[in-house]
Amino acid sequence: MVDDEDKELLAKEMAGVRPLKHNKANTKASHKNKVPEFTMRLRRRQATIENTIEADGLSDTHLVAIAPEEYIEHLQPGLQYSKLGKLRLGKLEVQYNLDLHGYTFDDGRDMLQRFISFCRKNHYTTVRVVHGKSHSSWRRQETMKSYVNAWLKQIPGVLGFASCLPMDGGTGAVYVLLSRPR
Repeated sequence: MVDDEDKELLAKEMAGVRPLKHNKANTKASHKNKVPEFTMRLRRRQATIENTIEADGLSDTHLVAIAPEEYIEHLQPGLQYSKLGKLRLGKLEVQYNLDLHGYTFDDGRDMLQRFISFCRKNHYTTVRVVHGKSHSSWRRQETMKSYVNAWLKQIPGVLGFASCLPMDGGTGAVYVLLSRPR
């Protein structure tokens, strides 16, 4: 049942609406609707360019809470353990950095994916991601450190990561080892 208030609202929303004079679509292309050749070439070119960011797909469902001072590391299957050892000891030169301080989780996830994609495209193999320790947020909510730990395990091209040495951010940052794009 429709009350008077709903009728008034509908009448207000429909003000100025007129019925169509016919119910057939114009299927004949006219010169007025023709897309300029330059625009068509641009659309074709954009369609063939590889998308730099893959569909998000990063899961937050199995998030493990990481303590502020807890050391984190991960090694993808197939990577030599000695390579992780060099990464862990800071023996691989850091070629680029990302600082996620001040980002929301959604913006941080987007920024991290873009950063990894950019670094791989530019053939950087060792980078650093500063996520912070979140001492003040620990035990009350998830922290950026916990999210970064989960996301890096899921991003294609990340071979492994380990918490940094104290001089490079300690447990508030990670060294990340990336594969080269194919």
